[in-house]
Amino acid sequence: MSKRRSTQQKTRPQASEATPVAKKRERRPGELSTFQKAVVIVFIVIFALSTLAGALASVFQSTQGQNVEYDVDYVDSQYEDYVADLESQLEGDPENAETLLATARACSTWGTTVMMLAADDAEAAHGTELVERAVGYYDRYLALDNASDARAERAMCEYYLGDAETATADLEALTTDDPEYATGWYDLGLLYEGQGQTDEALAAYQKAVELDPDDEQGVGSSAQSRVDELTGAADADEGADDATSDDSSETGE
Repeated sequence: MSKRRSTQQKTRPQASEATPVAKKRERRPGELSTFQKAVVIVFIVIFALSTLAGALASVFQSTQGQNVEYDVDYVDSQYEDYVADLESQLEGDPENAETLLATARACSTWGTTVMMLAADDAEAAHGTELVERAVGYYDRYLALDNASDARAERAMCEYYLGDAETATADLEALTTDDPEYATGWYDLGLLYEGQGQTDEALAAYQKAVELDPDDEQGVGSSAQSRVDELTGAADADEGADDATSDDSSETGE
């Protein structure tokens, strides 16, 4: 069974419905889809403050209440020095697992935030490079400690980079190796849902709820909300089908 770290609890994102648009435009390379943005949006306001080291959290907290423009330049200003410091530490101690994981998480959060805020191709490419850098740090960390939380986070980076197939396969492998890890099931449900595999998503979410009924792993309630959403949508579809069938029967009489 794969190991998982318990010292840092990550708040997981919840999926939300995409708003339909009249005309679908072509996405820029590196630009997140609406569903991907829904998956990562809570990283901006929660993950950076609750999971990353106190030094970065204090930087964000120091700007609360100030009139700042929340754009890519601002996000860069909050992460650049912090990540540079971590990378400097790794130059002197390249196999420090704690620093590797902190750097991977910082680059992941930085990159996905930039990808979501990107206003042009250059900013989208900047976000992509940061997430790719995060994957590299996760790989170095996982070579030292094959922890389940890091495996799940790395898989989600692959998803943000547009490789849903690899990300899904990685999470399927994780849930096979560590079937008691609720977060892996929740993340797998997100990916299934994003790919339109509703039955598979529902099963994965239900497994997460079963394994984390009291939210000790931080995903039980989020998974339950997705179960409620998906089953509610399914019930609504069945009701609409029944109504259509009744109308057709009445018309035929």
